[in-house]
Amino acid sequence: MPQRSVAQGVLGLVMVAAIPIASAQDVLYDYEREAFDSPEGWAMAHTVAASLNLGTGPARRLAAGEWQISAEMSSIPHLSREDQRVGFGGYKLEDMNKSPVFGRGRLHIGLPAAISAELSWTPPLEINGGRPEHLFGLALERALWQGEAWSLGARVFAVRGDASGDTTCSRSVASQAIGTAGNPFGCRAPSDDTLRLDHEGVELVASRSFGDGRWQPFVGLASTRMNPYVEIKALVFDSLDLSELESSGTVQTLSAGTLFTVSPQWQVSAAVSWTPLEVRRPQLYNSRSHDFWSIRLGLAWHR
Repeated sequence: MPQRSVAQGVLGLVMVAAIPIASAQDVLYDYEREAFDSPEGWAMAHTVAASLNLGTGPARRLAAGEWQISAEMSSIPHLSREDQRVGFGGYKLEDMNKSPVFGRGRLHIGLPAAISAELSWTPPLEINGGRPEHLFGLALERALWQGEAWSLGARVFAVRGDASGDTTCSRSVASQAIGTAGNPFGCRAPSDDTLRLDHEGVELVASRSFGDGRWQPFVGLASTRMNPYVEIKALVFDSLDLSELESSGTVQTLSAGTLFTVSPQWQVSAAVSWTPLEVRRPQLYNSRSHDFWSIRLGLAWHR
C-alpha cells in the first residue's frame, strides 16, 4: 500500500481523532476494484442485499392525492465464522453479523396516471456497533394489467445511503492482545468503516385476489444494479489504514408472499425473498453459504 504525503497523513489523523493514535507512524492508503464474486465483492453485495427496496405486495392503486404509510422489517441471515472470512481475498475474518434485522418506514402518495410514489427512510439506530446513515429510498409503481382476479404491476426503485460500523476491526477483536490468535492482524481500536448501500432496479409483481380481494398472494422478480463502496478507517499495528474498496454488479431477487387486508384502513404483508450470490473463496475456506435469504413483514395504514 503506497504511503501518502505528509499533508495527507495529517488529514488522515484528523479524520480519526476519536481513535487513540499516539503510536501511529504511517498512513496506509490503497484503492482496489474488487470482482463482484470475489470474497470482498460478495461481502459487500450480501450487505447491500439486506437493504433492497423491494415491494411488499401488488402495485398500490392510490387516487391522486391519496396517501398511505407503512413499515417493514426484514431478517438478515446470520453468517458463520467461515462465511465471514472475506478480507484479504478470503482469509481475514470481518465482523459482518451486526444486526439480525433491517427496517424502514414508507410514505406512499398517489399521483396522476395511476402511479404511486414511495419515499422510505431507515432510522439511524445502532445495533452491535453497526448503524445506517442517511439511508433514503424512492420508488414508483403502477399496475400494468388488471383482470377480475389477476394483476401485473411494475416498480422502479432506488436507495441512497450508507452503513457504518466496526467491521474491519471489531470491538471484541481490538480488545485482545495484538499478534494473538484472536487479533492476528494488529487491530488497536475498533474501526469506523463505511459501506455505501446505493442501488437501483426494477421489479415485476404478479398477484391473484381471493376472498373478495382481501387475500392477495403475489410473486415478484426484481433486477438490481449495485455499486457498493467501502471506506476503511482502522488503526492496525503502527499504521492508520484508510483503504477503499469498490465493486459493482447486478443481482436478481425472487419474492413470494401475500398481502392481507384486515380492514379498510389496515393491511399486513409477509414475504420471503431469495437473492442468489456467487463467491469464489479460497479452497481452504470453501464455505457453502452464498445466497441471501430474507423474511419480510409489513404493516400499512390507509387514512
